[in-house]
Amino acid sequence: MTAMQTVSADQDGQPKGYDPLDPIVKHEPYPYYKLLRRDEPVKWLPGLQAWGVARYDDIDALLKDGKTFSSGQFWPALLGEYDPVPEEAPMISMDPPFHMQLRRIANKAFVPSKINGLRDRTYQIANELIDDIIAKHGHEGEFDFCWEFTALYPVTVIAEVLGVPTERRAEFKHWVDDILSAANRAAYGPEKLAEIAASSMKTRNFFEELYDDRVQNLGDDLISTFIQTEVDGQKLNRNQILSMAILLLIGGVETTTNLLGTTLVELKRHPDIYNRVRADHALIAPLLEEVLRYNPPVQIIFRHTTVDTEIAGISIPAGSAIMPILASANRDESKFDNPEVFDIDRKIEVPLMSFGQGPHFCLGNYLSRMEAKSALEVVFSRFSVVDPVSDDVHWLDSYFARGPHSLPVRFKVA
Repeated sequence: MTAMQTVSADQDGQPKGYDPLDPIVKHEPYPYYKLLRRDEPVKWLPGLQAWGVARYDDIDALLKDGKTFSSGQFWPALLGEYDPVPEEAPMISMDPPFHMQLRRIANKAFVPSKINGLRDRTYQIANELIDDIIAKHGHEGEFDFCWEFTALYPVTVIAEVLGVPTERRAEFKHWVDDILSAANRAAYGPEKLAEIAASSMKTRNFFEELYDDRVQNLGDDLISTFIQTEVDGQKLNRNQILSMAILLLIGGVETTTNLLGTTLVELKRHPDIYNRVRADHALIAPLLEEVLRYNPPVQIIFRHTTVDTEIAGISIPAGSAIMPILASANRDESKFDNPEVFDIDRKIEVPLMSFGQGPHFCLGNYLSRMEAKSALEVVFSRFSVVDPVSDDVHWLDSYFARGPHSLPVRFKVA
């Protein structure tokens, strides 16, 4: 079936154009991305007042050109007035040179040697969560893979990195979901917006209390590291540390949660691959790489032009919002053979766009991959059966983040 046949049609029977806010598009965006790459690689999107960019080479070039395509408006564009620390730009929404200075500090927590030191703990956390599932549901039955495992697992890991009490992890996940949902704020009514505002304030209040405690009681956690570290002879101020901690919480929760949930969705859709992976856990790593390519947890990011420029022959004025569609780049026919096919044996010869590119390449990419691999090894070892109940997926209501909102599964203890 061609992409043209899988997109929705308007009242005249013509294929509808790409609108990231359309619920049908959010549910299954990939046929629309294919049409964009073919027909409109740079497209004006009225609903978001932004230019969508769909092809790999164009996205690669703009992400590596931080002077022309600034990250400075990323966080304001994403969260608007619901940013928990609006006084201070987070690292993800900062251009050089200060971006690189902050990045060197944060990198202390994310170098491979440090992440590898967490590996044993990730296995313990995954096993503890499965123990809780078995205690609640018995040795056979059903549970929600998203809410009872994937939502709690990475938030527990990142909570330990930040020095946050793990008993608060369910609250953190709720706060993160609400804050990120602010990207859809234009479509929400007063009640939902009030919930988002409340979660934003609770997040800030919690980290302010944690900061005050750490100032008096330094530990070996990341917030204590931020408090003690100097940049060009100056220590980070309170709001800079709050902003860094909240950014790392949000980034450390959502990506891995969505990656794990989507992986189980794709295994349900590809039972032959599922059987191979269950029989050989060495295939978990290439499985995750293909999920990151084929159906990544981050679909879209934001940049803004600092000068008049051009992308793929289209003139873009200074001050324009640009949306690199990372998930489209990962299926670009000029870079990947048979990109619409889910293939864990493929040889990937160019960098995936799943964690971005250029100076803002995601610091947590190694942690996310490691966490997901550990989790799946434990899940497949502890359960002889763990299979989504339905082929229908309730995806997140988001155009930039992708993962199942819930995922009921049948399970049986091995």
